[in-house]
Amino acid sequence: MADASRVEDLQPGDHACLMFSDGEERLDLVAAFARDGLRQGQQVLCLTDAITPVELRAQLAARGLAVHDALDSGQLHVAGAAEMFLTGGSFAAAEVAARLSGRIAQARDAGFAGLWVTSDMCWALRPLSGIDELMTYESNVSQLLSDGRATAVCQYDRQCFDTVTLAGAAANHGLALAAVTYHDDPLLRICRQYLPPGIRVAGEIDYRGVEPLTRALTEALALDEHIDVNLLGLSFIDGSAAGALAQAAAAVPNGSRMSVRCRTQTSKVLRAVGIADAPAVQLVVVDDQ
Repeated sequence: MADASRVEDLQPGDHACLMFSDGEERLDLVAAFARDGLRQGQQVLCLTDAITPVELRAQLAARGLAVHDALDSGQLHVAGAAEMFLTGGSFAAAEVAARLSGRIAQARDAGFAGLWVTSDMCWALRPLSGIDELMTYESNVSQLLSDGRATAVCQYDRQCFDTVTLAGAAANHGLALAAVTYHDDPLLRICRQYLPPGIRVAGEIDYRGVEPLTRALTEALALDEHIDVNLLGLSFIDGSAAGALAQAAAAVPNGSRMSVRCRTQTSKVLRAVGIADAPAVQLVVVDDQ
């Protein structure tokens, strides 16, 4: 599998593997994938297992997609993964590949440019007949997509799948899909957030994280007029990191805005450095539950 690719770089015919550890980050990427497919006139099929179709539709809407309009027009479909992958509680690679081929043809017949499908693969964690054919299926999909009529992203949760399955998934996809990451270690992760556009900071950040945090903020401000700084996964922030956020807030260009979402404890540090006083900044505090 090739080096990690950005979701916005996906092209017709790509078969990408999204291996994730953070559920919110996964949903960001799924939403960005769906957004790009809709914009390009593709029919988008989102198959879900870890959460229900109703919950996934709500998550996509919360990230800014016009879900109801896309559903009503038939351009977007959100369904349980079992509907595609399982028949009578069993899995057969050839049958599912044929089913996917039929969905691609239906999308084209309906006047769409093609089919973009993203599949939550958690269904494969169940004790199922035929599950040993999973990697055969993934290989078949790569061949099926080779004519460019469809694009597929398969989602594998690193926390749930064993290393052998993850290695097989990596070997049977042409691309790895991941968020742009500015810093990633056991204590701190800073990455691009796709919907709403901005950055996500999780873990603990102190003076050692100021440089990647500043770089992430600078790039986000250059890319989007309104950026969302998601600190909901942050459990600790020191004064130097808060100060870097305040400096970025003060540098928001005219006509642009910054939203900072955080927990109560983090908000106290941010208020102390004056971030809430910046005219272009909205500080949104989510009470700890």
